[in-house]
Order: sequence, then structure tokens, then C-alpha cells
Amino acid sequence: MKKHLSEKYGHPVETVYFIGIGGSSMSGLAKIALEQGFHVEGSDQVNSKYTELLSSRGAVVHIGQKAENIHDGIDLVVYTAAIHPDNPEMVAAGALGIPKVERADYLGLLSEIFPKTIGVAGTHGKTTTSSMIATILHCADLDPSVSIGGNIPVFGGNAALGQSNYFVIESCEYVDSFLKTSHNIGIITNIEEDHLDYFKGGLEQIKHSFHEFGEIIPPDGLMIAWGDSQDVLDAVKDLKCQVVTYGLSDKNDWVAKNIEYDSNGNPAFDAYHGGTFAGHYQLRVPGQHNVLNALACIACADYLGVGTEAIEKALDQFSGAKRRFEFRGQVDGINVYEDYAHHPTELKVVIDACLHHEHNNLWVVYQPHSYSRIYYLFDEFVDSFNQVDKLVISEIYSNRETNEWDIFPEDLAKRIKQRHHVPTVVISEFEDITKFLTDNLEKGDLVLVAGAGDINKVAYMLVDALREKYPDAPYKLPDA
Repeated sequence: MKKHLSEKYGHPVETVYFIGIGGSSMSGLAKIALEQGFHVEGSDQVNSKYTELLSSRGAVVHIGQKAENIHDGIDLVVYTAAIHPDNPEMVAAGALGIPKVERADYLGLLSEIFPKTIGVAGTHGKTTTSSMIATILHCADLDPSVSIGGNIPVFGGNAALGQSNYFVIESCEYVDSFLKTSHNIGIITNIEEDHLDYFKGGLEQIKHSFHEFGEIIPPDGLMIAWGDSQDVLDAVKDLKCQVVTYGLSDKNDWVAKNIEYDSNGNPAFDAYHGGTFAGHYQLRVPGQHNVLNALACIACADYLGVGTEAIEKALDQFSGAKRRFEFRGQVDGINVYEDYAHHPTELKVVIDACLHHEHNNLWVVYQPHSYSRIYYLFDEFVDSFNQVDKLVISEIYSNRETNEWDIFPEDLAKRIKQRHHVPTVVISEFEDITKFLTDNLEKGDLVLVAGAGDINKVAYMLVDALREKYPDAPYKLPDA
């Protein structure tokens, strides 16, 4: 990578500075840079587990973004899309003539050095599917490099530098970031309306972007596409590479059949390839959506020559990426889970997974994510909670826009109660949410804390509060 960057920018690149180094993606890229032998520096607004980990591995991390953090010993600055041109570090880098590159472009440069880059795209399921593939390749001793938005248990983090030609990346469609990478294999898990603050042309513009994602794959590469979606099929039409489909209907190349669930909602299924039995798989992550995610991974691993037995073993030990239906604790028979779901379809599938889990009442604590998403997909959000027994909605979380749509959580709660008669309350403070739940939960209830912001803190707070309320009750915590 050093040689690649040096040739790109016309001078030796030894020190790389990451503005926003504590982000889920940026921290992973910084970790890989450290493992590649770069001197890594960076900054973020707050300290976090990511910044602490990078510091412990030798990175110089500044808390707070200041012009004096930038010096003439820096050879390249990497920044996230959330960093504005008037950011003091950006201004200082410009004054010193230091080259600057946006995160997606840097990931693109990184992908160019791996001949077998696997890009996992889709409106939903990117993190879980890419994590599954990375786990399979790791367990098959193929030693992949990885850059994913969630923590993967077998890698102990969200990124790793392997010694093979394989590079597994999560390919995000927002602002067309996934068009910056060079990938030999692509996966499209689904296509729906989302990020409508950017995709103002709606679904047709989104499908066009996914088609462009597929066009990056060379003729000798492979596209793996969810074949039960016409929108996905439209996006992969007329690609120059081979296209393989997967799904639940027999028209697909890869098909999942005989799906059964255990008491925790974890599915087992049979895979068929071209009508031929291709293995029985037991998952440790719940829901039908994870059957489909796993099937895409099976198709990919099979294409790469990984045997059925190795795939079965890897999927059986895959416990999920962090914040994807992650178990936070059980106290007096009350189960608490958290999930990153923040789109109506994601909420529906994780709620469906909860319904397969043994429970008394299903409680959902939901933090709406971004004003534009709630505004444009309002009715879809309302309908996503129709099978919930009790619902708590917090304030809308948004770190990149103001409330120009004049939308509030009370609007969502009112419509849900009117349309689906689900008991719904709006509570702003996490401490108050925790107290409300602790006062009202009953033995055997299941609590899902959902959202892409910081609402997951409630899951931890709730487990602690329940243990305090029931000090003599049996409890179970996640495995360390």
C-alpha cells in the first residue's frame, strides 16, 4: 500500500492522518494502515473504544479537532464525508499542501491492491453478510483482509490485514461510496428506498447506482444477487460478469428449503444448488433474513472453492456482528437484545426474528434515525411495528441534518396507536426509558432495543437496573 500511495501522490507516504478516526469504518482503515507499517495519527471529537484501541497499538490520537494537530510531517489526510471543508484540520492541511482523500476513495485505493476483493452491497444486511463471508474465509484458512462496519468476533474487531489476495468489504450505497472500490465479486442482498436525502430520484436512481456497482466487476468476476426481488434483478441485468441468484423460490440458482427454528429463533435449513442438495446449515443468528444472508455467503464460498463441511462449521460458530440482534442479558426470565435496525424493513425482519423467540410480551424501544428517513418513509415505519405488544420511542437521532421536515417522534407514536392500536409512549431521556421498562416488564418478556444511534446504551442500563431490582433472581449475561 505504501508503494501504491506513493505512486498515486508522487511522494513517499509514511504518515497518514485520519480525521474522524473513531468512526466504525475509519477506525478499521486506521487499524489496517498500522498493520501495513504506516505511522498513523488522527483525531475525533470524543474518546471511544476505537480510539483507545488504536492508541494502544501505536496510533497518535487527538481528542478534539484543531489546526495545531496538523504538521508538515503528515503525508496524507483521510477524512469522512461528515467533515466539512471549513474544519480546522482540513484548512490546516490545505495550507500545508498535504493531499487529502475522502474515506470512500481511500478504501477504493486500498481495494486496488487486492485481486480478490469481495464487495457486499444492499440496503440491508451488508454488515452481517460481509461478516459471515469473512468468518467463512477465516475458518477455511484463506486469511482474508477485512473492512466492515461492525465488530466480528473471530477478528476481534471491524478490520484485519491478512496475507492473501482476499479482501472483504462492506459496500455502502450512500453518496455512491460503493462506486469507488475495485471488486472482483459483488453481492447485492436487497434494494429499497433509503437515503432519500441523497437519492432524490428515488428507487430508479438507487437501482441505477447498484447497476453501476455491478459494472465494476470484470468479465471473469461474479455477481451474487437476491433473485426474489425484481428490483435486484433489474439492477444486475446485462452485466458483463457472471450472475448467480439466490433465494427461497426454485427459480434461483441457490435455494434455501426446509427452514426450521429453535426456541431462540435461530434457523436451520437445507441449501440446494441447481436442484442438488448442497448442505444442511444451522445458524446462531435468528430470522429468515439471516437464512438469505447465509445463502449468499454459501454461494460465494462455493465459488471460491470452500468445501461444504468447512462452510457448515463456520456458519455454526458465527454468532453475529456486534449490534445485530445481540444478546445483552436475561434477568428473572426477561430477555434483552439490541439491534442496529433503523429502516422499516430492518425493523420488520428483526421483529419477525423476535416473534420466533419464546416470549411473553414483545417490547421494542426504538430510536428514530435521521429526520429525512422518518419523513420520507413515515407510513412504512408505522407499519413496521404492527406486531409489537409495547413500544417506546425516543427522540430522533440525527448527526448530519437539522429538522427541516418538521417531523417529531410524537407524530410517529400517534399514527402507530391510531393504525395498529399498539400501546406507544415517547420518552426522551435514557434514564427515564430504563425506569419505565423496569417498572412495567413482566417475567418472560422480550425487549428489543433498536436504532443506529446511541440507544443501545439503554440495553446495558436496563440489564443493570433489572439485576438491581431482582438481586436474587437468576440471570445470564453475554459470553465474554
